Amino acid sequence: MATLAIAVGYVVVADRSSRSPIADALVFQRLDGSSTGLAGFRGQAVLLTVWATWCWSCRQELPALARLHRGLGGRTPAVIALSVDRDGADVVEPLLEQLNVKDLPVFLDPTGASVGRLAISGLPTTILLGSDGVEKGRWHGVKAWDEKPMMDEIAALIADSPGKQVR
Repeated sequence: MATLAIAVGYVVVADRSSRSPIADALVFQRLDGSSTGLAGFRGQAVLLTVWATWCWSCRQELPALARLHRGLGGRTPAVIALSVDRDGADVVEPLLEQLNVKDLPVFLDPTGASVGRLAISGLPTTILLGSDGVEKGRWHGVKAWDEKPMMDEIAALIADSPGKQVR
């Protein structure tokens, strides 16, 4: 099986076809406190950003993610932001208001269980899951999600077979 390797400016997509999809196990909360999970997005590609309110880089990229979400207008991939703040909605909602981020789907993981499950090593981390729930790409740090080169890269990763290197 191929492995996932990340070098500066490049994402190498791994062949994870023998692994179970991440979507099978990841559960989190909506801002209203009800439970949901990635299994609810089954059959749809998902761009999942793991972030926290105390992370300045995360604060920088949330507006771009919201613009990407608006720009896609319901097309693939679904764009979601998963906060790992322990205080949940109490700290997340005021920040979203401060940043004027109103229409980005934001979810909560106050236990931080997703950090281990997704092997997150720093914030923000964004993972592209294919419609099968298998990881297609992973990025660390702030990205210009709503700009054409990034949107093209995402589209290529969704369309390409595993193992292809994309800039």
